Amino acid sequence: MRAGANGPAIRKYQLRTAQLVLIACTLGLPGIPSARWIVLEDDPPVTFRASMLVLLGTVYLGIIWFCRAATIVYQDHLAVRQLFRTRRTPWSDVLSIETEPSSASSRTMLLDRGGRLFALPGGVGAQPHEVRAIKDRWARSRGEGWTPPADAFVLAARQHAAARESARAWAILLAAGSLGALLVSGLLLESRSDGDEIPWPFQAIGFVPVVVFVAVYQAAFRLLHHRHTPYMPDLG
Repeated sequence: MRAGANGPAIRKYQLRTAQLVLIACTLGLPGIPSARWIVLEDDPPVTFRASMLVLLGTVYLGIIWFCRAATIVYQDHLAVRQLFRTRRTPWSDVLSIETEPSSASSRTMLLDRGGRLFALPGGVGAQPHEVRAIKDRWARSRGEGWTPPADAFVLAARQHAAARESARAWAILLAAGSLGALLVSGLLLESRSDGDEIPWPFQAIGFVPVVVFVAVYQAAFRLLHHRHTPYMPDLG
C-alpha cells in the first residue's frame, strides 16, 4: 500500500505561533546586522563573505525547519513534514507509536515496517490525549493483516536510532568546538596584527563547522552502527 498525498488532513501537529516567533527572534535577529554588513559593505574579502553567508544560512535553515516541521494525520497514512521532504507512512506500515518515558521533551517515536524509528515533530507528545488520538486512528486504520513486530526487530531499530542520535550529538559537539576554536584563534591573531586584514580563522568560520559536522556524523554513525547494531530481522 502506498500512502497518497490527496485527501483532507484530519489533524496537523505543529509548534505554536508563539513558540515559532520566540525561536525566530532568538536565532534570527542576532544575524540580521551581520547579514546587512556582509551584503552592503565592500571591504570584506570574498572568502569571508561567503563563509559568513554559509554560517548565517545554516542558522536560518534551522529556523525554517522549525516552521515547516509537522506531523499530519490523514485517513490512510501519517505524514511527517521536514525541511526538504515529507515522509508518508501508511497506517498498515506503522508498527508502534510510543512516547519515550525518559525523554525530557516527551518525544513520541514511530517505528515503521522498514525498521526506521523516528520522532514525530510538531510537539506531538506534549499532550498525552493527542498521542492517544493518533494511536486510536492507527488502531482503526492499520487493517486486519497487521501483526506486531518481533522483539529482535524492535531492538535492532532502537539500537540503529540510538547510533544515529549519538553520532548527531558528537557531530554537534565537535562542530561547536571547531567554531569556538576558530573564534579564539581569530581574536588572538587579530590582537597581534597591526593591519586591517581579516585573520584566516574568521574567513573559515562558516565552512569548517559545516564540514566537521558532516564528516563526524558520517564517520561516527557508521562506526556506532556497525559496532552496536545487530542485523535487522525480516518481518516476514
